Amino acid sequence: MFSKKLFPNESIIEIQELSPGYEDHASDVWLVKTTDREVIVRSSKMVDEPSNAFWWGCHNLFGIDPRRLTELNIIHQTLSNQTQIPIPTLFDVKKIDEKEFALLEKLQGATIHSFIDQHPSMIKSLGAGLAGIHSIKRDYIGSPSRTFHVSLNQFHSHVTETMSQLVSKFYDDKKDFKELLHTTRTQLQHIPHPESSTFVLVDIDPTQFLSDGNTITGLVDTEAYVVAPRELDFIGLEYVLDEPSAAAFKEGYQTVLEMPQLEHVRIPYRFLYRLLSVQGNVELETWMNQKILF
Repeated sequence: MFSKKLFPNESIIEIQELSPGYEDHASDVWLVKTTDREVIVRSSKMVDEPSNAFWWGCHNLFGIDPRRLTELNIIHQTLSNQTQIPIPTLFDVKKIDEKEFALLEKLQGATIHSFIDQHPSMIKSLGAGLAGIHSIKRDYIGSPSRTFHVSLNQFHSHVTETMSQLVSKFYDDKKDFKELLHTTRTQLQHIPHPESSTFVLVDIDPTQFLSDGNTITGLVDTEAYVVAPRELDFIGLEYVLDEPSAAAFKEGYQTVLEMPQLEHVRIPYRFLYRLLSVQGNVELETWMNQKILF
């Protein structure tokens, strides 16, 4: 069994499979208890090249591949130095039969299933924590290790090309997607390119975080971290917050950084996230008309 290969010098007491609470999650996750410690083990469920809209799009936009867990090393080291949110220590990445497994520290706290109706202090800690991450500045778009990168002034043309490919590959039978693609192409031609980039969690969702009820106690799902404009995180957050939680998030965020301006990028970036199916296959009009929170 994989556990013996991952823990050759330890006695395994228990292996517990963990689930984020929804179907079609991208990674298998286990809690492994040995006589000496408790370790979280993660491995991508993906075997072949990324082929669904989300991972195909992220691979083409940012050069990330969920099967390459060695990328987590630079992600976890960088984030842990910049944010008050606890980031699990990455103990090791091991390969068994061409499949990579990440061994990570087990953090305290319970998985968050919604940011709605939570204690304001918890959402404020989320805002301050993400602002800490956004304090990281980079001068390119791509993967955290920079194995794939494009310049900031090429980002919107790169997005336009990738959106065109996504529509052709996954939405070729949808007239409304093709019409909005034409609109956003024009918009992106006239929007200034980002002045800087930072670490952005493309599939940002409550289930990637742990909490004790009053504060965020961990960020545990980091495979979809990329280097991109921070505005993308806010686009994603508008789909998982409501007005009270957005106000608390903003209060926490502004203790570290000023808020970004989303007015000019909201439509094309929202369309990009819908093409990536960040929150599933939501009807396009419903997605684009989501309430503006920032």
